[in-house]
Amino acid sequence: MTQRAIPIANIYYLLCYAWKRAAERSVVQLDELRDLNEVHDLLGKVLSEGTFRLFREGLDRGYREIQEDLSGIRGKIDIGQTVKRALRAQGRVSCKYEEMTHDVVHNRILRATLKLLLRCKGLDPRVRQAVSGAFAKFSGVSEISLSRRVFQLVQLDRNRRYYWFLLSVCRLIHEQLLVDESSGRTRFAEFSEDKMASLFEDFIKGFYQHEQQDFKVNHRGRSISWVANGTEENQLPMIPQMEADVIMDAPHRRIIIDAKYYSEALSGRYGPKLRSGHLYQLLAYLRNREAEVGPIPKHEGILLYPTVDENISVDVRLEGFRVSARSIDLSRDWQEIHQDMLAIVAQ
Repeated sequence: MTQRAIPIANIYYLLCYAWKRAAERSVVQLDELRDLNEVHDLLGKVLSEGTFRLFREGLDRGYREIQEDLSGIRGKIDIGQTVKRALRAQGRVSCKYEEMTHDVVHNRILRATLKLLLRCKGLDPRVRQAVSGAFAKFSGVSEISLSRRVFQLVQLDRNRRYYWFLLSVCRLIHEQLLVDESSGRTRFAEFSEDKMASLFEDFIKGFYQHEQQDFKVNHRGRSISWVANGTEENQLPMIPQMEADVIMDAPHRRIIIDAKYYSEALSGRYGPKLRSGHLYQLLAYLRNREAEVGPIPKHEGILLYPTVDENISVDVRLEGFRVSARSIDLSRDWQEIHQDMLAIVAQ
């Protein structure tokens, strides 16, 4: 399945769950996204609307250290600089003090990302106008060059969920925008297959963590150890760790979900069949986790595929485990997707 086969509104919901920001998805309404066709328009819409909301609620401020030569004392005196530059003879001292300001790194990132979008070729005119209006509000916030390290410098309380949501949008824009060195213009790269596969996997994790209460999701982590009885101690480090996509535990059921982002879920020379490699991998998860945590309740496995206009529903028993293959049609209305996702683990 390609990115373009999925409606923009659904891409937005996938991103919200993947980022674990489902509660913030109301920043834009689905109806506002239906006439957008490109991901960069979606992200521009979300970022501009989110910025307007931040300013309505009050843009975040933080402390910034300032060093200045003053005739009086403010904060701490920098004795070294005062002596080195003979400031006392001029009736001044070098002072360091902290000042509350909007010019902090997370606001600089928002401003820089909006500026990048304004240079994006093919941005919808309505979105461009909104982005331009949002960018104009950041007067007094300094320029910054975006990089992976800059995003790591952000220091925000984890309760500032709305800021973290917008910074996730900024990070994605930074990762996907390609700069033309000659013109300085940017264009948005389509999501690669690997990017879409990662998004689909993270969406599944985020959805089940947020939308149901019957199961604990990945509460012990996703790692599964091999049953390596009889292996010499010094050889154990050579065995790779297994990591499932989603492990769901309840008193009555245990489910391992393996997300498979494939254009064709079924294959076979003599008719459609489940892919052998996918079954081998899922069975390895099931066998080894059961050995690790116990056989009751019994583990079951689900291979989950994204599809458009093709429904997959297969149920088999292999080595005593119930194994299912299911598909989610990401081109459907979001409410239908929501219901289908819950139905998969309710069976």
